[in-house]
Amino acid sequence: LPPKIYFHAFSGKAGALPSIRSACTKGNIPLEDVYFGFPPAIKNFYAPKTPGIMKEIGIRQMLLETDLEDATSAWDDLKRGVTGISEAVNMTESEVATTTYNNAHRFYFEAV
Repeated sequence: LPPKIYFHAFSGKAGALPSIRSACTKGNIPLEDVYFGFPPAIKNFYAPKTPGIMKEIGIRQMLLETDLEDATSAWDDLKRGVTGISEAVNMTESEVATTTYNNAHRFYFEAV
């Protein structure tokens, strides 16, 4: 398995998280190197279950993302993502933006 994993556009149920975490642990992937993204462009972002899943995952394991290709639309989508995540995990938008930025830096640029 790769040294880090990113579940892009995660739409699973909270009940799937223990199985995912167990598989990663068995594959020698530290859980702090397992990340999840929730793009607002995907309608599942607005599902009633999503805030609970975000809370279960925790902000330190989330990456901010969009599935939109147009730069103007993508920027607005990222802002919607920050707002939605901040409401779900009870943090300010600034805290969410900073934390997801730091998460992305760890995921993409820090060696394992």
